[in-house]
Amino acid sequence: MATLLRTDQLLVSRQDPTTRRFETVGTLSFDGHLYTFEYAPTATRALPGLPMGRTRESDVLFPIFAERVIDPRRPERPETLKHLGLTREAGPLEVLAVSGGGRTGDTYELTPLPQPGDTSLVFLVHGVRHLTDVERAAIDRLAPGDRLSLRLEADNPVDDRALLVTQDGGRLGYVPGPLLDYVHNIITHDYELVVERVNPAAAGLHMRLLVRLSGRYEI
Repeated sequence: MATLLRTDQLLVSRQDPTTRRFETVGTLSFDGHLYTFEYAPTATRALPGLPMGRTRESDVLFPIFAERVIDPRRPERPETLKHLGLTREAGPLEVLAVSGGGRTGDTYELTPLPQPGDTSLVFLVHGVRHLTDVERAAIDRLAPGDRLSLRLEADNPVDDRALLVTQDGGRLGYVPGPLLDYVHNIITHDYELVVERVNPAAAGLHMRLLVRLSGRYEI
């Protein structure tokens, strides 16, 4: 049986505002007691509150990440977790792994780090705002368990590795940029992509479609 990607270690990426490509910033992990953040060797720009030069540890989630997790005291938290396909007991890194931790005004994104072997990756489809009204309407006709496909969009002006999420040829959105390397690896083998959840328009375009990719990841 496929296992969920670990959510005790997340990749932190930043989208370059000029090229629109994602670059690795570092990794955020949690061992059950301490949160740890470590910059990637290629990182050139520090995160707010996390100076570069050494690994940082804390018994509470670093503010730059904590502010991306909906506060347990917020009345809309249960509904938000439902939209993400998570239970009310979901931990901060579980929420960030599915939501991506995106915020208006910055370009950081968090994604799970895949482990070799059979795996199952849940993610929100990106780029729904770029669809036509007809294409967006097609999302409302989907149901959990519906089979979907992935198609390379080699002429994409931002990233020639871009992968479209489709059904019967119709566009539904894109695989998140930071996941492209992993997803390209997974789809070189047999894979299955299905609808996990369709959220109402009121949830926001970035939350409209939650999907699950199951397959094998090899390194």
